[in-house]
Amino acid sequence: MLAVAVDRVKEEGLLLDYANIELEDLIRTAGVPRSTVFRIWPDRVAFVADLVRALFEADPGFDKGFDGETLRHLEDAVAGDPQVMSTPVGRQIALREALRVTVSHNMTAVEHTVAFRAYRAMSAALSSGDAVPGGEEVRALLSEIEDRYLTHMAETYRGLNAAFGLRMRDGVDERDLAVAIMAMVDGMSDHRRINPAMVDAPRVTALGPEGPRDWHLAGIAVYGIYTAYTEAIEA
Repeated sequence: MLAVAVDRVKEEGLLLDYANIELEDLIRTAGVPRSTVFRIWPDRVAFVADLVRALFEADPGFDKGFDGETLRHLEDAVAGDPQVMSTPVGRQIALREALRVTVSHNMTAVEHTVAFRAYRAMSAALSSGDAVPGGEEVRALLSEIEDRYLTHMAETYRGLNAAFGLRMRDGVDERDLAVAIMAMVDGMSDHRRINPAMVDAPRVTALGPEGPRDWHLAGIAVYGIYTAYTEAIEA
């Protein structure tokens, strides 16, 4: 039942009111005993709660924030030219390049994951004010997933800070940085669905001595947030 429902969400998306998740229809498609299904899930609310978890288990990388290729881009940037990484100016250049490449790639890659699309649909449904089947269970699960995501991203930013000779400014920590970047990316993703060209069109700008580069709008925003929340360890 859950496998059939996950496949349906992959094909159709997850409607805001979960109207495409009907137990009787799924029972026919799955070819399973109706009595068994209703013994496990007495109603659609109970099934939706388990489906939500199954959607994220089908994409275990979601709560890590980055897909595999984005992580490789990030690792390559961190393990860059030792000579460049030996000076504060060089580390800032390397940080900008890391953010420029990874954010641009990740903004596109994440939109194609079933977990992210389901997350956005469920978040929108919960914030609409309308009754949502399994709403409290879904809200609790989304909170759990967000907590795992923020914990992982805070650790990622802690590693980046160490690699690029940075520390968090007084009064904020890596988790605050993760929350700020998550909120910006969520908002940018919303606008990207409405007007992709407005968000995705490259911006050619110089943010440092390396000169003009093609930047994704989200990459510029992430770099702005990152520099606002951190400072160089060396004066």
